[in-house]
Amino acid sequence: MAKCAKPGDVVELSGPDAVVYLQYLGKHSEYGDAVMVSPIKRASLIEIDGELFRNGYVAFFPVVAAVSKGLASVVGKLPAIGVPERLRRPGARSTNKVETWVIEGRDGELVRSTLTDAERELPIAVIWNRELLLQRVSEGWRP
Repeated sequence: MAKCAKPGDVVELSGPDAVVYLQYLGKHSEYGDAVMVSPIKRASLIEIDGELFRNGYVAFFPVVAAVSKGLASVVGKLPAIGVPERLRRPGARSTNKVETWVIEGRDGELVRSTLTDAERELPIAVIWNRELLLQRVSEGWRP
């Protein structure tokens, strides 16, 4: 019987040279499984506590499917913090530069050419696959 990830579960995702930790936050209606990403790759299992995600960020990754297919393992549980209510996603682009951002929330969408400090802290609404998630953490990428 396959294990199913539940909100609050801490999941270990093994890559070729490190282990990455995620906390499953819940399912977003449009983007799917929201996870808190621990931004530092590890050599092996560490103690599971709130410090693990202190400088983390939210991403969208199909964690429920990854766990059920054996591509990731549940290794602990922390209090669930829930799916963010507001997100940002790229709007208009010119080559590789984002010219506008779309802020999504309960009240609809707003288009911004410049972001406030609070809006810069919003999670980016993009879905990552396993390889990209491992690559981003390995590179030290931050939103």
